[in-house]
Amino acid sequence: MIYIKRKSLLVFLFLGLLSVQVFAQSDNERAANLSKTKKVSNHESKEISPAVQIYFETNKSTIKSPEIVKLRRLLDTLDTKDEFRLALTGHTDSTGNDEANLRLSQTRVDEVFRYLFENDIDSTWMIRTYFGRSKPREKEESNEEKKSRNRRVEITIYEKPKPIEKPKPKIIYRDTCTLDTTIAMNGVSFTMKACDFKKICPRGANNCIKIKKFTSIEEIMGGNVPLRTTKGEGLNWGGAFDIRLPGDTCAIFPITMAVSLDANTYKRAKLQLYTKDGETVIKPNKSMKLAIEKGKDQNSYSFPLSCNGTYYLCGAMGKAKKAIILDKTRKLDEVYMISQSTMAIVPAKNMGNHKWEVVYSKIEDPTLILKSDGEVVASDINMNAVRKMKKPGFLRKKYKLKTKHLGGN
Repeated sequence: MIYIKRKSLLVFLFLGLLSVQVFAQSDNERAANLSKTKKVSNHESKEISPAVQIYFETNKSTIKSPEIVKLRRLLDTLDTKDEFRLALTGHTDSTGNDEANLRLSQTRVDEVFRYLFENDIDSTWMIRTYFGRSKPREKEESNEEKKSRNRRVEITIYEKPKPIEKPKPKIIYRDTCTLDTTIAMNGVSFTMKACDFKKICPRGANNCIKIKKFTSIEEIMGGNVPLRTTKGEGLNWGGAFDIRLPGDTCAIFPITMAVSLDANTYKRAKLQLYTKDGETVIKPNKSMKLAIEKGKDQNSYSFPLSCNGTYYLCGAMGKAKKAIILDKTRKLDEVYMISQSTMAIVPAKNMGNHKWEVVYSKIEDPTLILKSDGEVVASDINMNAVRKMKKPGFLRKKYKLKTKHLGGN
């Protein structure tokens, strides 16, 4: 009997101790959750205010329909956030004792938590804390309306802010770019600093530097290229080269462009760089130096360039001699003296009364190209077929073009 009483006493003491432990654990958990909430709000995060307020009836934890609408709006908002955390805090009004209110605030938080969880909000993204009646919104509950504001669960959203982009350091280019690289394309080569090549062509040479070249009589005459100098001279042509770097890019260090031409063809031609002087004539480009390296079969012509542009490689034919061509057909609008062997083009000057003047110094194997209304009506008319030349390279002083000359070509 005595043993039974002692055992009952021990059981009673054990249950009492367990009860105290339960309440102590609840307080510890609450403190831990509060600490977590503070960490969420302080750990480089941005609070989205105002907090969502979910209200409850007296002594109840059921979520009413108007409050469900608020929660749905909250879910829509959260769908637009990449990363967030929710702090759920439960509260009551002052009715009842502290213990009952603490449990009621916990039940209310749990109901909101459950609703959000069932609507795909990760449980690890929500932190629950409950305060009972210890943190009222309305401290003076003088009427039911003020009391109702205290019966709530507050939901605070913490969104991780976007990282602030640090300004990129300004790149300072130093003259440490010493290695060269050479790119060969479309019969032309470009030599530049390796670091410049990486800057201009980060993905390689393909479709990076674009070149359009005019290196035949047909290409030059059909390419809207000026055909005479400011002094009215015809030209021996090495070619016209339209160079385009990506965008409006200019190289930090000049790029050397080189083109090889037949040594025999250009044995006597004094080529140099020309630039446009208006729309129809060109003049020597005195700001750019042309380097010439002569070889047995090929001559290499190279020059520095930095930016986009069209570069004309040619030489003036001079105007020491003259020849007159009389147009007996009365149909011609344009007359050109051509030499395929020296890549020479000499536009004849219209003197009026169907008379055309050709000025030159010496021209090998000359032929004529004739145009009417912008269209070629005859080409490759050998000057010896019109009138035999006095001697190679030198024209007669006067020629007569007749319909038979046009019809025969």
